[in-house]
Amino acid sequence: MKKIILLIALAVTFLQSCDENDDNGLGNVSEATRAAFVIKYPSAQQVEWEVRNSYRVADFKQEGKDISAWFDNAGDWYMTETDIPFDLLPDAVKSAFRQSEYQSWKIDDVDMIERKEMETVYVVEIEQGQDEMDLYYSHDGILIKSVTDTDSDDDYEGFIPSQPSGIIEEYINKTYPNSRIVDIDIENGTTEVEILDGNVYRELSFNIEGIWMQTKTELHSSQLPVAVLESIKNSQYATYVIDDVDFIQTSSGEWYLVELESGKNEVKIRIDATGVIL
Repeated sequence: MKKIILLIALAVTFLQSCDENDDNGLGNVSEATRAAFVIKYPSAQQVEWEVRNSYRVADFKQEGKDISAWFDNAGDWYMTETDIPFDLLPDAVKSAFRQSEYQSWKIDDVDMIERKEMETVYVVEIEQGQDEMDLYYSHDGILIKSVTDTDSDDDYEGFIPSQPSGIIEEYINKTYPNSRIVDIDIENGTTEVEILDGNVYRELSFNIEGIWMQTKTELHSSQLPVAVLESIKNSQYATYVIDDVDFIQTSSGEWYLVELESGKNEVKIRIDATGVIL
């Protein structure tokens, strides 16, 4: 009871202080949202609010870290972005980066992204010359994706997951029972779900009715069947280098999507497990 009373008192004090400094769109932030923030982050300092589309974002400091927390105006929390030093990354993430092809790149920034009912993700922003990349890692050091950074705005609003239908959740739980959901995005009637199945990254696509359409699994070229490698070796692309490989599964069949390059020339071919180029 004392704890509840203390939290309520903190919320009231915070709301009063916010009303005295209502110059950052704070009038558009509901009392429910501000109270929910105080309960979740009672030791937050230097709090400033802003409205970003349908979200209310609190920028603040806590334990010396710069943090942004995303809520809706009903007080529901969705995401928190925390700026952390590289040394505070999980050991598995630090080790994975130091053994990656980007180990010589300069580390520009590191963010920890926590989201509602989602896997915590660590984003390592790196640069080399004019090139900039964002590397997304799971807590156990799995590189989820690497993205070319073309935007100086470190806004992760697009990383707030959509809510999948029950049919989609049922399919994922049945097909990949031990998987962890990394991201969910709904666009033009298609739901894209990114998961970690053990240490394997997969992208699943579902139609507007929640019916599974496709699973794409990223592979290393060493994971290609011998028949596939031999087929490429004996094809018109024998002098090309394998740049990227995806294993595609659909209700009508399975194949490998292999991206090849030779100098400035790039080509993608579909090839099945027996080596037949489709």
